Amino acid sequence: MALLAGCADARRGGSPFVSTFASILPGGGGDVGKQANAIPYASVDLSVDGRGGLLILAETTDELTFWQSSTRETVVLRDGYPESTQGLDKDLLYSRMGSASDPQQAPWETAPADGTTVVAYSVERGWRDSQGREHAAAGQASFTCAAQTEHRELPLTSLDLTRCVETVAWANGAKTRSVVWRRPETHRIWAGDVAAWPGGVRITWNVARPWW
Repeated sequence: MALLAGCADARRGGSPFVSTFASILPGGGGDVGKQANAIPYASVDLSVDGRGGLLILAETTDELTFWQSSTRETVVLRDGYPESTQGLDKDLLYSRMGSASDPQQAPWETAPADGTTVVAYSVERGWRDSQGREHAAAGQASFTCAAQTEHRELPLTSLDLTRCVETVAWANGAKTRSVVWRRPETHRIWAGDVAAWPGGVRITWNVARPWW
């Protein structure tokens, strides 16, 4: 179980990154549900461009959660949505979304599930490529949530979740589409398939054992 890690001593300093780790998130393999069931810690089944496996919660800080592999690659979620990564071949450095009235917006918390209402906001992403060069992009996003729930299988359970779609029109002309599935009663994200940046990696995840 290459991706299993205990509760690491991760510390947040001036940034959400905890250290400098190895270069590639290893492949997981195996039965993720059985792995998650055998471990009493919060966990997510998470992949970056199709490579990954079960990650264990290392630390929580306010709205941030830190998830580490056994070789200490780290994924940071803010309110359940990808915020940054560290130690991968290509890293997400930051993810910002907001509007003039709400500079730290979490649209999945406020968007109504009616299939028509569009929540609009600005998006900024920064990333580092495999050669170590840093990039940034900005765009305008729209976020809508379906009126009907859909049944989704998760590592340890199955739930009726609301599908919400984020579409971003980037300043360079690129467009990306991301999806999150939230619990109707709480609006907490249980699963996602997110474009980390225009033309970049996709981060997909399913919550196994929740941390809330």
